[in-house]
Amino acid sequence: MHNSIPIRHPRWSRRNRIGAALLTALALALVPAAPAGASFGFITQWGSAGEEDGQFESPRGIAIDSQGDVYVADTFNHRIQKFDPDGSFLGKFGTHGASDGQLNSPLGIAIDSNGNLYVADTNNNRIDKFDSSGAFLGKWGSFGTENGQFKVPFAVAVDSNDDVYVVDRANSRIQKFDSSGSFLTTWGSFGSGNSQFNNPSGIAVDAQDDVYVADSGNNQVKVYDSSGAFIRRWGEFGTGDGQLRSPNGVAVDSLGNVYVVDTNNSRIEVFDPTGAYLSQWGTEGTGEGQFEAAVGIAIDQDDDVFVSELFPNDRVQVFGDPAPTIADLLDSLHELGLPRGIESSLARKLEGAQQDLEEGDVGDVCGKLRAVVNEVRAQAGKKISTEAAAEFIAEVKEVGGDLGCPECEHRGRHRGWWHHQHHEHHGHRGRH
Repeated sequence: MHNSIPIRHPRWSRRNRIGAALLTALALALVPAAPAGASFGFITQWGSAGEEDGQFESPRGIAIDSQGDVYVADTFNHRIQKFDPDGSFLGKFGTHGASDGQLNSPLGIAIDSNGNLYVADTNNNRIDKFDSSGAFLGKWGSFGTENGQFKVPFAVAVDSNDDVYVVDRANSRIQKFDSSGSFLTTWGSFGSGNSQFNNPSGIAVDAQDDVYVADSGNNQVKVYDSSGAFIRRWGEFGTGDGQLRSPNGVAVDSLGNVYVVDTNNSRIEVFDPTGAYLSQWGTEGTGEGQFEAAVGIAIDQDDDVFVSELFPNDRVQVFGDPAPTIADLLDSLHELGLPRGIESSLARKLEGAQQDLEEGDVGDVCGKLRAVVNEVRAQAGKKISTEAAAEFIAEVKEVGGDLGCPECEHRGRHRGWWHHQHHEHHGHRGRH
């Protein structure tokens, strides 16, 4: 390939990593809560430096399909990896090269309504299209400045019509195509104006097909309609609330709130649809809820947030509603409306479980939670409705599953029954 602008591999500067300290299995790393009842807790993480399945060399783009499976652009391994929502490896495709189905430093990835994947194949200066299993479907683009050509295609997004938007970074513009790669329109030039860009890095499309661009060099987020007409922008250089330092990824949740990867501030910032600052989380580091070179972001159907990090962390972190605790169970217990004697008996068991937890006696905790489940089950259809009992038992099992209780079925928080019921019936703890 000639006249390309290569993305530099970081291995030349790789240093020994400082492993993140292992937290006790009973601890949950929480990050600062957003206002208006929103909260984000660390859920899980996966990945480390390397070439094996589940390892990464500077992962960047993230996309999530309708089943909740996660696709990651593993840039310097020149491949796409697929995981379930908890980070279990499911598959991979791509090898280094320029032939059909090969990749050269892929950076961006997006998924259409049919589950097809569009990959910003950066050093090949093209967009590659695959089905969900990784079978090659087509490609378009070449190096250049004309319509349909690229100079460092950096990120990609898909709207409700399955039209494809590409951040053409070194050309300082956005290009729009249909799902077969036919050129539709373009906007942008180099600069700091409303429709100008300086190293644009991330792109997302909301439910109204408005387009959000992380304009990294201008430290701003810019918003356009689907034809490229300017709507609004926000952000300025700095470290304060709502300020940005080299924002990279951008994503929009089901409520229209905008999440920005504020890379050089090692944090995620959240804004409402108008650009008003809401909250943030993250500090620099290697621990849970910390970031080193965070760049990519995606939000699933439950509004859990997935963030990718380059060297030195080489991982994906997932954030969402904090997992339920025994204190949450006590709150839920008081909402059941049980007779005082029964409620007091259950409360004593839960308080005892909390004391056992603080003393590290996980086996005793599990025994008390099991007794709570049995007692509530005995009251189902009598002193408490069957539906309310089932919901409370599911919440108890979620707590037990998080603590490793063997008799508790540990439903995944991304797909599980409990997660959806939790949002529906306990909205004061969730984002919905």
